[in-house]
Amino acid sequence: MRGRYFRYLFENLDGGLFHTGSIYDKENQTTTNYIYMAGSHCRSTFTKENDNVYGEDSLPDKIDLLVMGGYTVKYLHKLIDIIKSHRIGTVILPYLAPIQRLVLAEGYAESSQKTNEMTRFLQDPYLFLKKYDIGNIYFLYGNGLMINREPEELESGFHFELADRDTLLLIREMEGYAIPVVRAGYITENGWLFYFGVYGMDIKNLSDFAKEYFSHIENIYKVSENLNEDYIRQKNRLLLEYFKKFGSSPTVAIVMFECPLFASLKDNDSFLTEKEFSKIGKSEMWLQCRKDKCCMCTIRCVHGKDYDNLQHHKRNTKESRFGILMLGNVNLNRFWSDILSRFWKLKTRIRAVGVPNSGSGENWNYQMLRFSAKKDRVYWICVKHEITSAGVVNDIVLSASNNRFLPIDEEIGCCLSGYIVPKEDID
Repeated sequence: MRGRYFRYLFENLDGGLFHTGSIYDKENQTTTNYIYMAGSHCRSTFTKENDNVYGEDSLPDKIDLLVMGGYTVKYLHKLIDIIKSHRIGTVILPYLAPIQRLVLAEGYAESSQKTNEMTRFLQDPYLFLKKYDIGNIYFLYGNGLMINREPEELESGFHFELADRDTLLLIREMEGYAIPVVRAGYITENGWLFYFGVYGMDIKNLSDFAKEYFSHIENIYKVSENLNEDYIRQKNRLLLEYFKKFGSSPTVAIVMFECPLFASLKDNDSFLTEKEFSKIGKSEMWLQCRKDKCCMCTIRCVHGKDYDNLQHHKRNTKESRFGILMLGNVNLNRFWSDILSRFWKLKTRIRAVGVPNSGSGENWNYQMLRFSAKKDRVYWICVKHEITSAGVVNDIVLSASNNRFLPIDEEIGCCLSGYIVPKEDID
């Protein structure tokens, strides 16, 4: 039997959203495994309580797509751990200017748990990643052409444009050598669409700030008896001026939309279900999955094990809506119009939304509720965190009866899973 089975898994790790997905094509026996992760921006300090806090044993050996939705120190540590211990097909990260990486480095400078790998990554991310056997490395800055066709009409493969010439020259000036930075585009793989948008500060403003600052200060390389103290003093002054001008966090966010390419209800029988799970339950399912030697997925039901049961569920939806919009840490107030225009073509396919920055009121915009408004249920997935706003929760819960608010904490996660099977293959 032909068909695709899918799983979207959401967990709260260190106060951030850790999303793993698996797409299984039964006819061709191919599986695409991917991760999208974004830590929450807050003033909490970096701690490294457990090297395997994300459940290393529950991840497949090969990860086809690894997306860093937004940089935080804790999630940068997770990124490095995953890259070191798994085979990665493609990694997608926001481009950060050197001064933004310096601000990140200050987030863990005083921690007893800081690592040499973290330091090397922040000094030169591209060279750090090149040392590992990664198929494709994409640093995103700026957005490429918007999708203006239906997903099933898109060409297969990777579609990213190089950043414009002026941007590449500026990055070369800041980094000291050329880095392959691209504009956000899309990927189609294994019958699925992954479409990206990137939002953050203008690197020209950052470059101009750094040039102006260093043109007015004393020479920090001047030999003195207190050279180390002089350097620290100048660095602290630089950070203070940076925070005054740009704010307290180097926020750059990648928004990712994912959905099946071929999901017409006219041609397919399909199903989607949502369920909560405990981390213990997830581990047990994964161990059973490996024991049975089935495909790399932590939830067995999406690989045909429960198909006979699933197909007898009642369904009343009139159109297929299996898309997930992962908003990472994007500021919906600042970038609302840009997001609206970029993802407008796909809005009728959204079934679940990752609430940005753990439901922080600073990143929220009420208009998001109207963007994805439909008659069938929409799932709003939010990490429970100290910065979660009661106002954001109320907006979602009280706006419409079909909005389902799914808070995930350190113990309980959620899963959206289902199948898309051609009707001609169903007995």
